[in-house]
Amino acid sequence: MNQRSEQLVLNYLSEVGLASYGHLTAKERTAFLAELRSKIDERRRTAPDDHVDTVRGILRGFGSAEDVVERECGGRNLDLEDNELIPDRPQHANRPPPPWRGGPSAGLMGLVEGPGRADTVAGRKKSRARGTGPLRGTALVVRTHPAEAAALGLMLLSVPWWMDLAFVWVLAAALVALSQVWNGRDTWIGIGLPVLACVSGMALWDGDARYVDEYILESLTDTGVIGLGLANLVCVLYLFPRVLRAAERKETAARPV
Repeated sequence: MNQRSEQLVLNYLSEVGLASYGHLTAKERTAFLAELRSKIDERRRTAPDDHVDTVRGILRGFGSAEDVVERECGGRNLDLEDNELIPDRPQHANRPPPPWRGGPSAGLMGLVEGPGRADTVAGRKKSRARGTGPLRGTALVVRTHPAEAAALGLMLLSVPWWMDLAFVWVLAAALVALSQVWNGRDTWIGIGLPVLACVSGMALWDGDARYVDEYILESLTDTGVIGLGLANLVCVLYLFPRVLRAAERKETAARPV
């Protein structure tokens, strides 16, 4: 069988199928195209060869797609659209998918009590969990706003000043400045408060240094990081509820009605 000839037949059948819309139902169209395909194959078998030109001549003998449909239907038009002839979906098709396919999880009771009862249990759990808990809220923020979640995580890393991780605050400040979730006031608080606290901590240093650069370095690593860490903790407590509300709004908007 010639591949190019076969493709020519498939294209012809596709054109006939398109021309039959509005004249034949889906079942009639399938039967008609199958019958037409068998007639074409029969003529191809009796032809001396299966070259493209030979097959093109066979198809030309059937006429254009519109002519074939006109001979079959005799000008008949349907009052109903094809989708109205498709039976309704079965009732079980409207059930939510199982938890391992992204559906709601009703826990062990959902497996024991069945789908209908599981939906009721899941609904009760959902109503009880309307107030987002810390763990779920954190997971929601990480999923919907990963950049802001990373900024908060970096801030928390600088809280234990004895671990010498205060330098990660620079990355956190950059993420806060680039955030599209926090407004201008939140950005100023998230960046300005740690800077102010760090400077205040440095001013409280009671050590001794001969030069300004030594004073800055010694006070920063001694007391400045303490103020920076405490301020970052306050900023996390301030910024987290705001990004959580934005995450909940985003999840609600994406939820199907």
